[in-house]
Amino acid sequence: MIQHSIEAFGKNAKLVLFFSVPFLLAFAIPLLSPMPTYISIGATFLRTGSMFIDLTYFDVGLIFISSLASLFLISFALVSINLVIKSQRTMTNIRTEVLEGIEKYTMTIFLLYTITLVLSLAVLLLFHEYQLDDLATPLFSFLVSLPLFYAPAAVVIDELRPLEAMKMSLFMIRRKLLLFVLWLLVGFILLSVIDEIFILLPPVLRALMNSFGIAIDVNWGRYVVLVLNSMLVMPFLVILQTQSYLTKYTILK
Repeated sequence: MIQHSIEAFGKNAKLVLFFSVPFLLAFAIPLLSPMPTYISIGATFLRTGSMFIDLTYFDVGLIFISSLASLFLISFALVSINLVIKSQRTMTNIRTEVLEGIEKYTMTIFLLYTITLVLSLAVLLLFHEYQLDDLATPLFSFLVSLPLFYAPAAVVIDELRPLEAMKMSLFMIRRKLLLFVLWLLVGFILLSVIDEIFILLPPVLRALMNSFGIAIDVNWGRYVVLVLNSMLVMPFLVILQTQSYLTKYTILK
């Protein structure tokens, strides 16, 4: 499975990298916006504790609009890369009518993600009210991600409706549990390695230079992480995800 994904990335590198630009823009939006965000394990997170202390209504609105913009770009990137892999594995061309379907597929995935975002915010507020943020919020986020995991692939490859795609995602996770666990492990390892190298390296480099009496300000680590994760790691994980989904068709080699 990993070998298939590496080969698919290599054969379609130009298209994949082109369609990965929206990932970069999507993750840069919240990072560059004036909101309490930080990068960890390859993702941009909002400091939820600040939502109830430091943020104004304007800040909350800005966060919500920025999140919607990020979700749309992510949806477009997911759909595009799925179309590339679908074309390669089925040995077909990305015809004009398929390309025209990008808009429909993107809006479907965007709708799913937007509903999930609103639901997550509502649950976050509820958990915060009862002081259950630490445990309940991560658990809820994991559970709600399961029906969305294979949803982009199901929408693009099988042209399923949103609810059917979510059901198919749960079915695939249950049927191909080892592939799901493999994806989690690969993602965790890749994101963690890059995170550790380029987040810890700048302070070490700064301390080394200071020992020679050279004062430098090294703050580029998180931006390197952002670029590498957006242009390399995320596209590869999407390809691995799509390849896993395609195992439901035993005829595909």
